[in-house]
Amino acid sequence: MQESVENFLKFLADDKDFSENTLAAYNNDLTQFRQFLQGETVSDHDEASTGESKPGKTESDARRGRGKRQRPTDLVPVDELPLDNTIAINGRAMSAGLVAEETDKATPPAGKLSQEGFIREWSQVTKDHILVYMSFLKDRKYADSTIARKIAAVKSFFHFLTDKKLIPGDPTAHLDSPRVNKYLPKAISVNDIHQLLEQPLRHSGPEALRDLAMLGLLYSTGMRVTELVTVNMDDVDLENFKVRCLGKGSKARLIPIRADQQIALDAYLNNARPQLVGNNGETALFVNHRGHRLTRQGFWLILKAYADEAGIADITPHTLRHSFAAHMLNDGENLRRVQELLGHASVSTTQIYTQVNASAKRNDPKRTIKINRDDLPINSPAENSPGNLRRRRANQSA
Repeated sequence: MQESVENFLKFLADDKDFSENTLAAYNNDLTQFRQFLQGETVSDHDEASTGESKPGKTESDARRGRGKRQRPTDLVPVDELPLDNTIAINGRAMSAGLVAEETDKATPPAGKLSQEGFIREWSQVTKDHILVYMSFLKDRKYADSTIARKIAAVKSFFHFLTDKKLIPGDPTAHLDSPRVNKYLPKAISVNDIHQLLEQPLRHSGPEALRDLAMLGLLYSTGMRVTELVTVNMDDVDLENFKVRCLGKGSKARLIPIRADQQIALDAYLNNARPQLVGNNGETALFVNHRGHRLTRQGFWLILKAYADEAGIADITPHTLRHSFAAHMLNDGENLRRVQELLGHASVSTTQIYTQVNASAKRNDPKRTIKINRDDLPINSPAENSPGNLRRRRANQSA
């Protein structure tokens, strides 16, 4: 059965040109599903409801007090959007908590998936098996977003097997995907960005110069973290203030580098990177303390450590991308230009950041409304609301 999974991954790589991250996610999800069907111990590489895992510390991170429990960035949905607790089964909405009750009526419990024993061929899998698997994932406290991704992977896999005539029918043909209720992406304030970028200045050594250049470049370009860590030395053109990055679908784009970030990059390239790399011939722009290409996980630990120092909670590398887009649009940048900088295929994807700005303005504690000659706070406590203030004045004048 695993051979079929590997053939599917090869198809995604060769015919669909999927990225390594996406292929890794499909491999993880489908391998877990196969292990469940065959009664093996199901590997657990995803975040559960806590959204945390235990990436290992690097030597330098440990010295600097880093390496705490963090959320892995590889498989977290791009926008980290929360979901409601409802999924759709056979065309009708029901609480995710009721899936186990519903599937128990139709199928044997997990571990007894067929009368002959565990599943040995993909052609044996039915819709009921997949429903039991969904219940199993829910029982293990997987986040709703993770379950939705895993079932999407299963459906894609069975579509492939059916198209290739490797199974007689698609068991997911009448299985609805979990319904997703998306919320606005999270951006942090300009002040929080300034606080974050000030933290490397409180440290010394080549790693601090690297971190200042790296964090600043990620925010000021809106690159994805995967794009950032894959940038090579020859992708950077400091004379023309541009950096080349390879986005989704292997689409390259040139992004301008702000003047202040050129200064930080110059300092890193001239004073820090040679110390870190030595003579090993590494081509990556950003390297770890051993002089090799920095990984996404390594960057995540660095970012979270500085965020902790700055007192910024709930931040991920993608938060900086969201913040870049929201701040650019708030400053009056053209929507199409922001789309181009982010590498979005559709402008509708970029438009969501206009809603982020609108939401931030609505919830701004300093927002006021002019009544007569007074500027009264809108988002103040109830006792200080404009209506209550008007009533107080009316009572005082009576």
